[in-house]
Amino acid sequence: MDYSYINFVTSNNNPSRAQILQIAISSYSHGRLEAQFQTYINAVPALTKTEKEFLAFDYSNIRAAPPFCDIVEALVEIIKETKTVFKTKTDVAIFRKAFREIGYPIGDASFILANLLKNYFPKKREFSISESLELLNISQSTTNLLDECEAMEKIFTEIQQSNTSPISINAAKTAFKKANTISLKNIPTSSGVYFFRDSIGTVIYVGKAINILKRVQSHFKSKDVFEKSLYKETVTVDFEETGSETIALLLESHYIQSLKPTFNTQQIEILDPYIITFKLDSKGILRIQPVQKSYKDTENEFYYNRDSVLKTLTEIQQKFKLCKRFAGLERSADKCSDPVFCKGICQGLEDTLDYNLRVKSALNFMDEQRPSYIIKLKGRNSFETGFVMIEHGIYQGYGFIESDASIRSVEDIEGYVKRLSHNYFTSRIIDQYHKSNKRNTETILFLNKF
Repeated sequence: MDYSYINFVTSNNNPSRAQILQIAISSYSHGRLEAQFQTYINAVPALTKTEKEFLAFDYSNIRAAPPFCDIVEALVEIIKETKTVFKTKTDVAIFRKAFREIGYPIGDASFILANLLKNYFPKKREFSISESLELLNISQSTTNLLDECEAMEKIFTEIQQSNTSPISINAAKTAFKKANTISLKNIPTSSGVYFFRDSIGTVIYVGKAINILKRVQSHFKSKDVFEKSLYKETVTVDFEETGSETIALLLESHYIQSLKPTFNTQQIEILDPYIITFKLDSKGILRIQPVQKSYKDTENEFYYNRDSVLKTLTEIQQKFKLCKRFAGLERSADKCSDPVFCKGICQGLEDTLDYNLRVKSALNFMDEQRPSYIIKLKGRNSFETGFVMIEHGIYQGYGFIESDASIRSVEDIEGYVKRLSHNYFTSRIIDQYHKSNKRNTETILFLNKF
């Protein structure tokens, strides 16, 4: 049997906020060491002042290290064909959260040492590698993470060779499923996204809620055929707190598109949005054009739906006295149908240079309507503020800033941003936020003020 022992150092002990800063993995096949991996990990968002003070190593090691997303392939390559062993349930939650944040689905642990040792030392409440080694009379150095991985292997092997067999986490979950009971003990009543997982840990449904516990309970109480099928396939439920419904909506959209859960039917297919572009035609006239393109080809563009693109084009056509035909509002080989605002460029009655100057002014005007700003939102607790960042009208991502953090520039804010893709659905979510909060201008902070 092949096993991977996963050990790491985190920024704090709160599973919903902790970041992995250093990780080590040792993989064994039939008791023989097959592979080892160890690295520091760059913190995104940046660590708080308090977290930096409690680091057991030089902070420069983190700043020079790769982000978690850059080492994922190396991690997966080691553990993909093995049973995974962690120290505690908290470690499992933090590890899964790190993968979930980059849109990578990963299952649960195969074994948790703290749980297994309860069969041997029921009075012991907290797991410690050094104390476990002492209790089991095992000699092993624990000066670094790889040493601890080796210690974990020795502890686990000792348990396997004893009379009491270790209990597989997945086997336990299967038993819970057959009993038709799903634990909601740790599900919070705060805002966030939640994940329904099947017996092998695959996410089969993603949802968002203002009150996660209440929403999850409503799924399981429903008599709807869809909900009954979902409940039948669900073995575990986990979550990610967001503090606000807006961030929950954005994260729900991100996870649905990246994980493509089998029970989600909305937002799976990305609608092709409209963008506004321009070109110089054969006569030297600057034409404005609405174009519908795949969002993958236009991720850095501002998106419109059909109604909004027509509204915007009509606004600039009248404001800058442009021709309907050359402003993308009419398709005709003849003159346009607007004798009021069009000065006759479509009939050869206006100088091309004069007309093109107004078109450029119109394009600049549209750019100015897409400012860079952040939306200030409620944090996951009273010690932080949540936010969403928009640059030039394009969604960049979200983040959380501690109350005691020193923010003096845009670069300081960017250090807290968890970057996510901009697409048609994120545009709609941001637009809906503005429509619902027209009078709440205090939540908008323009980045050009820094």
